[in-house]
Amino acid sequence: MKTSKQTFTINIPEKQGYMDLTDDVQSCVRNSNIRTGYCTINTMHTTASVFTASNEPEKLEGYLKFYDKLTTLAEESLRPALKHQLAGNGVIMPVEGGELSLGLSQYIIYMDFDGGREKLIEVTIIGE
Repeated sequence: MKTSKQTFTINIPEKQGYMDLTDDVQSCVRNSNIRTGYCTINTMHTTASVFTASNEPEKLEGYLKFYDKLTTLAEESLRPALKHQLAGNGVIMPVEGGELSLGLSQYIIYMDFDGGREKLIEVTIIGE
């Protein structure tokens, strides 16, 4: 069994925002030379999340509004961490034929709830 670990940084300049990581993660998978296995994608911060969703701005903006509404009762300083808990830390994706195995409208989305600084993404691929 082989393992490949790669990291990269992201900086969302706004207080909250999102980014499609699918191409970046796909590149990590290709560079790993692992044909079949699993890929984990995690944010290394408690104020950001990685999850799968369609890459439609109106829907992703809707997620941000939803998380804002859900956390209104919390103190302002706690809200980004609570949003992270709601959206999740990361995802595990299958790798088949050296490519991510994604649905037709499935993308890997990074969402930052406390932007304005660099944050680390860790991609680990395990397999043969």
